[in-house]
Amino acid sequence: MLCIALLIAVLPCMAKELPAPVIKLNFSPLSQSEVVWSADKPFILSCDGQADIIWKTRIRKYQKHVSQKTLNVKKPTTEYTGTYRCSYKNQTDLYSEIHIYVKDSVKAFTTPQNTIIIQKEGSNYLLDCLVTNPASTEYSLQMVNGSAVPSEMNYTADPKRGILVRNLQPSYSGDYVCTVKINGVQKKSDVFQITVIEKTQQPPAVSLPANRYVRIVGETLQIPCHTKNQDHSYNITWSSSGKVLNSKTNKDEGCGQICFISLLTIHQVKMSDAGNLTCTGQNQAGKNSVTAVLKVVDKPYIHLKPVLSSEYKVNGTDIEVMQGDKVELAVQTEAYPEVKWTRWKTPKSNHTHEEAFNRINNSDNYMSTIVLRKVGAMDNGHYIYTARSASVNASIIFTVHVYQKPNTLITWENGVASCVASGYPVPRIQWFQCEDARDMCSSNQTAAVELMATQSTLGDVREYEPVRVKSVLPVTNMTTTLTFECVATNIAGEDRDTFTYKISYLLNTASVWSTSVWITVVLIAALVLAILGMLILFYKHRKAHKYEIHWKIIEANEGNNYTFIDPTQLPYDKKLEFPRNKLKLGQVLGAGAFGKVVQATAYGLVKDESFTRVAVKMLKPSAHFEEKEALMSELKILNYIGPHENIVNLLGACTQGGPMLLITEYCCQGDLLNFLRQRAETFVNNVLGVQSFPENSNLYKNVAVQKGHSTGMTYSGSESYKDAQLTQMSKDVCQESCNEGGKDAWSLDNMDLLKFSYQVAKGMEFLASKNCIHRDLAARNVLVADCRVVKICDFGLARDIMNDLNYVVKGNARLPVKWMSPESIFECLYTVQSDVWSYGVLLWEIFSLGMSPYPNVVIDAQFYKMIKDGYHMPQPDFAPHEMYTIMQMCWSLEPTLRPTFANITELIAKLLPNQPSEQNNEDMYPEFQRHQMRKQCDTESVCRDEDQPLMRRSLT
Repeated sequence: MLCIALLIAVLPCMAKELPAPVIKLNFSPLSQSEVVWSADKPFILSCDGQADIIWKTRIRKYQKHVSQKTLNVKKPTTEYTGTYRCSYKNQTDLYSEIHIYVKDSVKAFTTPQNTIIIQKEGSNYLLDCLVTNPASTEYSLQMVNGSAVPSEMNYTADPKRGILVRNLQPSYSGDYVCTVKINGVQKKSDVFQITVIEKTQQPPAVSLPANRYVRIVGETLQIPCHTKNQDHSYNITWSSSGKVLNSKTNKDEGCGQICFISLLTIHQVKMSDAGNLTCTGQNQAGKNSVTAVLKVVDKPYIHLKPVLSSEYKVNGTDIEVMQGDKVELAVQTEAYPEVKWTRWKTPKSNHTHEEAFNRINNSDNYMSTIVLRKVGAMDNGHYIYTARSASVNASIIFTVHVYQKPNTLITWENGVASCVASGYPVPRIQWFQCEDARDMCSSNQTAAVELMATQSTLGDVREYEPVRVKSVLPVTNMTTTLTFECVATNIAGEDRDTFTYKISYLLNTASVWSTSVWITVVLIAALVLAILGMLILFYKHRKAHKYEIHWKIIEANEGNNYTFIDPTQLPYDKKLEFPRNKLKLGQVLGAGAFGKVVQATAYGLVKDESFTRVAVKMLKPSAHFEEKEALMSELKILNYIGPHENIVNLLGACTQGGPMLLITEYCCQGDLLNFLRQRAETFVNNVLGVQSFPENSNLYKNVAVQKGHSTGMTYSGSESYKDAQLTQMSKDVCQESCNEGGKDAWSLDNMDLLKFSYQVAKGMEFLASKNCIHRDLAARNVLVADCRVVKICDFGLARDIMNDLNYVVKGNARLPVKWMSPESIFECLYTVQSDVWSYGVLLWEIFSLGMSPYPNVVIDAQFYKMIKDGYHMPQPDFAPHEMYTIMQMCWSLEPTLRPTFANITELIAKLLPNQPSEQNNEDMYPEFQRHQMRKQCDTESVCRDEDQPLMRRSLT
């Protein structure tokens, strides 16, 4: 029995011990672990096993060749060099594998399509450069210029896997190639551009809009956690009572730095959700946390609590104060939903008090105050505060008692002295008598005699109003001059009045009349001065903000002295005139102080097309003659310049029979600045996450479009209408059209950023060839059309520079100083070279994914000093060092040392993948090397003429 039990236990174990699957090449069993194969010679790998099997290839896209147990490659290239593994589907540790070398007489290596590498400091990275010939020797890594790698770099070279670089450091950033020797001849791979991002030194900054939230059972709670970090490598989490909560993270577009918002959402909150909610930001340097309290209630509420100073005599909400005092009544309100309406109801109809209502830390607590300055009799009474939300309301009543000092008056009639006093509380009247004429009697206690008299109340006593009392003193048989004094006293103070027998008093009103006249004269004079001031300000405003086109055409130049063509003298080609009734205006795309740009549909603009989507620039109805003349000048300048693929081209105009309309190409993807910002998050995820690239990343070229598109082949309308030149694109490559309302949903990669830079440089090279200066080149003035073709424009009248923070007041104008060259800022000198400086700032915007230049730098005297001293912005996170070198060239303090746009176009073209790799390796670096030599020369006393650079060294 024991043997049977052991046999039953062993049988399942024996069943699991399957033999490894067997790989066959072209249906022949393999006896070796590697095979050398010729390019373009088809092969079939088959795998046999005793269970379901799966194939694993070096590159995921090769899985398309797998069918059941076979892998069929009909036309292999060097890219198919690699290890192919066959394993059991449910037991992947049991496998067989074969390494295939696909030889090619030209290519010694197989490398990925994208060789721009961005990694974090301290990480390991495998350079995917596999050897295609097993006879290769001396497999290693070196710098592209032939020098050795940094001495501290630690790497392992495996011909079958690639080169693994360990513990990446910022100092490793540069261009590298893999090298081998075949028959004694050295071979190099494509260039790997490696950028290592420095480790973060501080934990992320985190903040919440409020530290307290309230929700009713069943409602939804959303809390944004704002975070800021030095780079993109950090995590944001939400937790409550040790439990991690789900949240969604998005880029914070308004931050201007590396900022993200983590949005916590709790649907249908329950009582059990109440408690602390903590947002934590963590990076390599540590973590920071911030906590908010969630209160969950079963119904709406408003709770009012009085807040009164201890200086007052208080009984609940009853307050007793002295006349002339300052009184502040405050109510702390706790309410949910939020308070929508509040009101203070006061005893006086003329509201001379001050009210304030503030939310406390963006929570469910509010503070409402009312301040009464120098309270008097009219301020007595009830003060009712009412707060109302969308669901409930509540009120609280304060009662203010103002203690009023008495007012006293003596009258004399028929031998009777009457004293009337008013005050609150009720005044007590006393009579004093003294000999001779005196100012008062009660102060001279030896000579004064207190007289007894009765006191009565006059009229009805009303709550909170002063009480009037009267005391009568009969005066008879006087033989000498006497002074009578009436003294009225209450808790607020006392007042007195005197009457001397046989003395009368006169009232002098002359001074009152004189004062009133002077007040009237002063008020009239102040009014006249105010009107004059307003007229002067209006005149300055009209003079300072006249609209003009930024683009200028150079007629001649002598050194730095430029003569510009007067655009009003340029001819207007009447063939540009387009019938106004064939233009249907649509939604507004942009508006400024003087005009606007609207989307429109033009019927019959393009031959053989029913309609074309266009952009129309026009003036506002309030425009003056100067603005109309400026728009006409813009029309003439665009006509003079002519068409170009990377310029927003002029298509036509309406100058007769109504307001002037300027018709241009419509770029449906908007401006480049927002295009970059909207795709920044997915770009970062692609770069710092798993490297995954589409098989065909060349998504945008210039070929013809389909019928009805807003950009297409050269066309003409009627015989009298001038042919317009438009961008040509291919429907095979470009699937979306501005005419069809298509929106570009593809993510960005480094190649896109290089192509944007190249296209803008081409457009500016064209403008420079036409002697045209842009004067406001920035990402906001570059538009994105179909197929990611970028076009330079000038929004001009359609931008509200008064409210655009990019335009700073300098002198009598608003200028984009962060984009301006030193000579433009300090000497008002605009040249093609100053446009080159602005282009360098535009490159910085592109490779920082739309960040604002000079982040966290205030435009003040220190900023201008930094520009004069040659300060350069640091290298953006996603800029290859070649592109940053071009930026530094553009930012040379000496304008003549800046590269031309033709130079820049040539340099960037060599970074694009449409040229042979050997040519790239040999020709793309001379300008950069001369730039590096210039840096060394700055530390020496003499440099040879042939070593002069394109820029001066950055001063920091």
